[in-house]
Amino acid sequence: RFCILLATTVLSKCAGFSFRTSNSCTHRRMPALHHHRSSSTTNEDEAIKELMKTHDPILLFVSRLLDADTARDASALYAWCRRLDEITDDPSSDVATIQQRLSDWERRFDMICRNEPVDDMDRALAMYIQRNDDLELSPFVDMISGMKEDTVQNRTISNMAELDEYAYQVAGTVGLMLLPLLKANVEQSRDAAIALGKAIQLINILRDASPDVALGRVYLPQDMLKAEGVSTEDVLQLKSSPEYRKVVAAVADHAEALLMEAEMGKSTLPGVGPLFVQIIVELYREYLIKLEQIGYDNLNLSGERVKIKTIQKLMASFKATTKVLTRQ
Repeated sequence: RFCILLATTVLSKCAGFSFRTSNSCTHRRMPALHHHRSSSTTNEDEAIKELMKTHDPILLFVSRLLDADTARDASALYAWCRRLDEITDDPSSDVATIQQRLSDWERRFDMICRNEPVDDMDRALAMYIQRNDDLELSPFVDMISGMKEDTVQNRTISNMAELDEYAYQVAGTVGLMLLPLLKANVEQSRDAAIALGKAIQLINILRDASPDVALGRVYLPQDMLKAEGVSTEDVLQLKSSPEYRKVVAAVADHAEALLMEAEMGKSTLPGVGPLFVQIIVELYREYLIKLEQIGYDNLNLSGERVKIKTIQKLMASFKATTKVLTRQ
C-alpha cells in the first residue's frame, strides 16, 4: 500500500476504530543504536527501488520529490510494509504457513524495537524509529493484525465499517508512520493521514478485484452485495452484473470522499508535504475516473488490475502542482 503515531487508545477515540494492540512495541523506549551504515546499503536501496517499481510505481514516482535522507527513511518503512505484504500474499504457502510467518514477523518487529535487527532492512527501520522520539509504534502492530485477517480461506468483509477498519490497519497505518518524515504537526495532520491511507487502500481493492478473486478474497462489503442480490460466488465467478457494479461505484464514492478529506488536510503539512499529498490524491483520483469510464466493471477474465497510462500520471502530477501553487 504512506504520515506520529499515537497510542491506540487515543486513535480509537479520534478515528472511531477499535484497534488491536499487543506486545512491547506499542509503548517504546529503545536502547541506543549505533548509526552505522552497512556496506550493503547501496544494494539494499536498489532492492527497495525494485520492489517499488514492481508493486507500487506511484510511490517510487512520488518518492523522487523527497530529499535523500527522507527518501531513505521512507524506503525503510516501505520495505518493512512490502515484505509483510508479500508474506501475507505468498501464493506458494498454505494458510497455516502464512499464519506462522506472520507470528514470526511480529516477533521480528519486537527485535527491531529492542535494537536487535535481523538484517540491513530491519536495521534501517530501527534507525528510523530511533531518530523519531515522537513515533509511536502501535500502527506497526495494527498493520500486522490487519494482515492476519487475510490469512483465511474465502476472505470476506461484512460491512463498510469493517472495510474502513481493515483499510486503516493495512494502509491508514502507513499514513501515520510517514508523518515524522514530513515534520508534521501530529494533532493537526493525523486525520488527513489516516484518510489518505484508507483511500489508497480502497482504490487498490477496486483495482485488484480480479487478482483478489484468484486468491479467494472478496473485499466489497457483503451486506451491500446482498442488498443488490449479488452473492460471493457470483463475484468469485467474475460475474460483473449491473448490481455488482453499483456496489463498486458506492465504494468508489467513499474512496473519493476520503481523498477529499486528505486533500483538505494537506495544508497542515510543512514544506513539500502539501505537494506530496496532492500528487497522490490526483494520481489515485485518476484510477477512480478510469473505473467510472469502464462502467465500474473491475472484473475481467484476464485477471489484470485496473491501470492508468503514464501520460495520465504526468497530467495528474501537473494538475496537483498547479493546485498547490494556486492554493486550491
